[in-house]
Amino acid sequence: MRVNVFVKSKKQQGTFVRTVVHSLTLFLLCVIGSANTQAAQVVSVPVAASPPVIEAQAWALMEMNSGWVVTHQNASTPRPPASITKLMTNYVLFAELKKGSVNLNDLVSISEEAWRAEGSRMFADVNTQIELEPLLKSTVIQSGNDASIALAEHVAGSEASFAALMNRTAGELKLRNSAFANSTGLPAENHFMSALDILDLSAAVIRDFPEYYPWYAEKSYTHNNITQYNRNKLLWKDSTVDGLKTGFTEAAGYCLVASAKRGKQRWLAVVLGSSGTKAREKAVRTLLEYGFRNFEPVSLLDEQGGIAQVQVYGGSSDELRLQVAKPANIVVPIGRAADVEQVIEYSPYLEAPIQAGAAAGMVRLTLDGREVYSTPLVAISTINEAGWWKAFTDSIKLRWRQFFEE
Repeated sequence: MRVNVFVKSKKQQGTFVRTVVHSLTLFLLCVIGSANTQAAQVVSVPVAASPPVIEAQAWALMEMNSGWVVTHQNASTPRPPASITKLMTNYVLFAELKKGSVNLNDLVSISEEAWRAEGSRMFADVNTQIELEPLLKSTVIQSGNDASIALAEHVAGSEASFAALMNRTAGELKLRNSAFANSTGLPAENHFMSALDILDLSAAVIRDFPEYYPWYAEKSYTHNNITQYNRNKLLWKDSTVDGLKTGFTEAAGYCLVASAKRGKQRWLAVVLGSSGTKAREKAVRTLLEYGFRNFEPVSLLDEQGGIAQVQVYGGSSDELRLQVAKPANIVVPIGRAADVEQVIEYSPYLEAPIQAGAAAGMVRLTLDGREVYSTPLVAISTINEAGWWKAFTDSIKLRWRQFFEE
């Protein structure tokens, strides 16, 4: 990887410092604030192979670590998600378990409303009590609508109240084109998700709840001596696929979001509005293969140790180390990692006071002349103003330097 360093001259510095230190600091706060919820980013990465043709109403393919979506169609369009909804139902339950609000051995009452649920069911008997764990596993493995409603009522008192909790969680996860009216995914007004939101939610399930994620790879579920099989048939056809969820209603069509891990790579693919079960499986397998065969994730810009050293005037220290706000996780075509160029931009000197974390430059990564990633350079430490004598002498030194640079 080539590194190009651009040190701004004094003539360039005025505008540069004002732009970086003030407006870029706001950008940095946004970056830090969203660090724990990596949102899907639609990017255009150079690649030799053309994206595949997918037969579905909407689709998207994302490399999980970077959050980069490398091919997509109608990916931001809200659509009925059918039982893919249960990924949010699951996420809320996992979060409640983590908080200790509920426990896996809680006894959950099966109401008549839950018992009468349409569509896929675990056949829970009305007016009985079942432990929470098998109910939750039912929603994950065989998509039981009766189990989903019973769990919603157990957590929030009613399915409507649980839907409000789902919507609040969607906001926390920054799902921009999602709204939930129930826990099952059965058709309802104001109930939708986009392909990008489904990818983000899937990544959140994998990232935030690794203790429960293996449930999505289980191939069957038995209750009341009735064994039902996971509808994600890719679990039988590709050993690297370990989740996540299928869905179908007349309005949604055939839907599938799946995740596959090979070595250190994990890709997520979703198709919505496909024409049948075989069509959705073929589409998702095609997308996953496209990701694994054509791209590789690369981690760059180690944030430890600093990237640049800048002279400081009028401060308690004469030098300041700058580092990237966060390391870069990017995706490049296979074999192209060495061609990524790193462009570092910063002022040759700064004036105290400087707060740790303040933006003071920028690092850009480019491939074939196209910027693929950028992140601010920030101060590693705080430098306070010096005493009056050092401030005075440094002021003279700075004016002298500026005179000759001009």
